[in-house]
Amino acid sequence: MLSSLGEDDATVEARNRFRLRRPSEFADFEFRVDELRVFYRVAGDHVQVVLIGEKKGNHLVIDGKRFTL
Repeated sequence: MLSSLGEDDATVEARNRFRLRRPSEFADFEFRVDELRVFYRVAGDHVQVVLIGEKKGNHLVIDGKRFTL
């Protein structure tokens, strides 16, 4: 499923892939894969994955710590 970022246009929104509603210094888009959240930016035809975290309840956890975008 993660390969769809490279195979499809990563800027086209879908049910599990969308632009972040609030501006973030880290990423522009979020891609959901079950409980994982992949945050990325698009530069030309390159997708740069900047953060990968796990969704636990209403919190994003990265490296075992609660993270706020």
